[in-house]
Amino acid sequence: MTVGTGPAATNHPPVSERIYLALRQEIMRCEIAPGTTLDAAAIARRYEVSKTPVRDAMQKLAADGLVTILPRSGYRVAAITFQAVHEILDLRAAIGPHAARQAARYATAADIAELRQIVREYAAPLDVGAMQQVARRFHVAIARCSRNKRVIALSENLFDELERLLRFAIDFSVKAGEHSDEHTALVDAIEAGDGERAAAIETAHIRSAREFLIERLMTLGYLSESEIRIGSAARSAGE
Repeated sequence: MTVGTGPAATNHPPVSERIYLALRQEIMRCEIAPGTTLDAAAIARRYEVSKTPVRDAMQKLAADGLVTILPRSGYRVAAITFQAVHEILDLRAAIGPHAARQAARYATAADIAELRQIVREYAAPLDVGAMQQVARRFHVAIARCSRNKRVIALSENLFDELERLLRFAIDFSVKAGEHSDEHTALVDAIEAGDGERAAAIETAHIRSAREFLIERLMTLGYLSESEIRIGSAARSAGE
């Protein structure tokens, strides 16, 4: 794969940015598994570039918490740990209900129509990868209804990271109608301007999803009971 650097590429993102975005997507989709060691020279050969843009891309991935930097130009894709799972789900639990509450204040008729259209997509047979993309669009659309740019940005980042967890935790069989009732109830509450009801629905949905995800990660061996006990104790000590 050649990443252009000549005049024709001047209207495109820098080479390092394109490598960063490509690798980030592969990591998020678990096409590159957690714990995989990456070699800068091999990546440079893959993209037919020098090591410099690769190192720049890896620095950004490290800043995202997606890779750790090893000696001698090596990198390792970040493992899925209790701390990472906790941080992602804890932030989701904080932001989701707030976004839903604010959406009930600010959503327009056009916003409601968009949300209902997305909910209808749940009725179609979807594999879990496609379903996660529908879920991402739905919850980010709710965040946009909050009219808070930072809530929107945080929601987008969280669902990117959740995709990585879900690709480990969930069977990618085809499903239809999953969660459509609770999403319909959430849109009904937002349309009615009932922020507390919307927040409560979102809180219950996130709590259920959190329990399911942690249970699945334990079942698949990506989290251990001892790791969760130690992590929970550390959380309690810090509260």
